[in-house]
Amino acid sequence: MAPIDPHSYTDSGHPLATHIALSLYFDFPSSTIHGAATLTLPGPHTGPLSLDTRSLTIHKVLCPKTLTPLPFSLSPPPSDPIKGALLSVSLHNHASLLLLFSTSSSSSALQWLSPPQTFRKALPFVYTQCQSIHARSIFPCQDTPAARIRYTAALNVPRQLSAVMSARHSSRRDPSPDDAVAGFDGFGFDLKSMWCGEGRAVEEFVMEQPIPPYLFAFAVGELGFREVGPRTRVYSENVPEVLESAACEFAGTEEMMRQAESLFGVYEWERFDLLVLPPSFPYGGMENPRMVFLTPTVIKGDASGAQVVAHELAHSWTGNLITNTNNDHFWLNE
Repeated sequence: MAPIDPHSYTDSGHPLATHIALSLYFDFPSSTIHGAATLTLPGPHTGPLSLDTRSLTIHKVLCPKTLTPLPFSLSPPPSDPIKGALLSVSLHNHASLLLLFSTSSSSSALQWLSPPQTFRKALPFVYTQCQSIHARSIFPCQDTPAARIRYTAALNVPRQLSAVMSARHSSRRDPSPDDAVAGFDGFGFDLKSMWCGEGRAVEEFVMEQPIPPYLFAFAVGELGFREVGPRTRVYSENVPEVLESAACEFAGTEEMMRQAESLFGVYEWERFDLLVLPPSFPYGGMENPRMVFLTPTVIKGDASGAQVVAHELAHSWTGNLITNTNNDHFWLNE
């Protein structure tokens, strides 16, 4: 047994999770997320399972069927400055495990914006950047491109906000007591009541195609959108001038997709939506499947910003479908 990636604790002798079911409660005042993650393995496993974490509080690890605690250990501080902390869980013929955790306000994957940092300066905003090894600061996972996972996610957010993800949106509804997994009482505070609190809404998403963890992405804020093609919406903060400018800049996206399909084959991800983020987004673009993230600086007013969109679209085949095995070879992605 040995690490399969020099930037991950994932062990070659351990099974790779195939699915993660996430329930995430967004606490904007504290810039934290309280979450439950059920990891499903290919089959029953006995022995340790190594997971990557960074700046996470692990409250409990449970058997999802019986809710009995599973023994676990977290490497003591100081954690590795690059890899973070190793979470080792002891399994005995288990094919799944339930992890209860909270993020830190210093999560390397999460950018929390106060209202004055947004376009409208009225409501807060949060977005992710998981490339290349930052998903581990949102939830415990095997944070290497060698691991490809499907996922479902229920995001509990303030009602005046909405969410998008690198996944198919399936519903927006009121919270229900049935949403709260039984393990929610393992946090040391009343997350069950918080989940169903007044003024909250639940956004549900499904990702049916397996992706490496670095492509996990979401954004939560006061969002609006414009349709620019049969497979593309442009999202941004709900500011008409930003939405209209973005819709004009990226009006040719469908033709671009048809040209790409003539070169590379069928576009496998169903939709190619675009999210224009606040100016603090540190990249030109990020190729999250189904929901590309873009900086507003690519909106030039003459459609030349579509060059960035073309680059991210190309990743739909080279990167998102065919991915480097580990982070040592991430240069191949570009």
